[in-house]
Amino acid sequence: MGSLEETMAWNNRQYVLGIDIGGTHIRLGMVTPDQELHHFVVEETQTLYGRAGRSPLERLIELVRAYTARVDGKLLAVSMGFPSMVSKDKQVVYSSPNLSAFDNVNVVAPFERELGVPVFIDNDVNFLLLYEIVQRRLFNAGVVLGFYIGTGFGNAIFVEDRFLSGKHGAAAELGHIPVWNRTETCGCGNRGCIELYASGKRLQELRAQHFPDDEIQEVFVKHRNTVVIQEFLHALAIPIATEINILDPDHVIIGGGVVLMEQFPRADLERYVLQHTRRPYPANGLSFTYAEMNQKAGVLGAAYHAYRQLQNHRKEQMGSRPLS
Repeated sequence: MGSLEETMAWNNRQYVLGIDIGGTHIRLGMVTPDQELHHFVVEETQTLYGRAGRSPLERLIELVRAYTARVDGKLLAVSMGFPSMVSKDKQVVYSSPNLSAFDNVNVVAPFERELGVPVFIDNDVNFLLLYEIVQRRLFNAGVVLGFYIGTGFGNAIFVEDRFLSGKHGAAAELGHIPVWNRTETCGCGNRGCIELYASGKRLQELRAQHFPDDEIQEVFVKHRNTVVIQEFLHALAIPIATEINILDPDHVIIGGGVVLMEQFPRADLERYVLQHTRRPYPANGLSFTYAEMNQKAGVLGAAYHAYRQLQNHRKEQMGSRPLS
């Protein structure tokens, strides 16, 4: 830190802790009200496991407490994105294929008890799309769809300034729409989910089967024009076109690790999507935007969500005050 005055100014600064929890890494960062990110760190998710007598949830709380102890300033809230189905009330992680230790776990209550600040959780794809919405100033922009092709097929739907949640909080599970007459079992327990044929996991299987001498990073560089890869792109396009036909979006944002790979054939994917999109509309005027390659997006999106929630809470409090 610099001078004493600078140190005192920082100690008086407020921040939200944004956390992006994945199957491999946990990313943390403090985000100030001016949307600046500080003290960004990356931890191995494996650190939550393997310690006798402590659950992964308890280890996660310890990790957060250790982080906040190292950071000056006032903690306003914690906001965490999980690669999971999250309950309607945003308290419980229902199902996490890559973080099964958190299945059916109330994450919010013990965190709030330990930290004494509001704690927010949601599906990580919602926070990734929120990051893009903030950066592109798409609030009040109608319907914004986010498609994120990583290990699985992530989806988020933003309608009239809020995310579509559904009756149980399970909306936008696009990777689990069924494919007719397919019997392979998905990680969710159902058979024939589109994610089995349109995801990063499927791309890894295709590489092992058809291009075993190449690294996964080389697949599109060397083989993007092959029948195998073109069929894979066509499979990706089907769920995207399906949702576009249902919701007639104002904006379509595509991201995820697969799409951000070197020489990913964006034009081919868009061509296949348009091939299956209803005409004249929503096909006419349909355009595609690609998410930033930014490993901090999930942390920032989580923090943006917390600030929105805190602001809404303040408005509710102001509205409930009696007139003097």
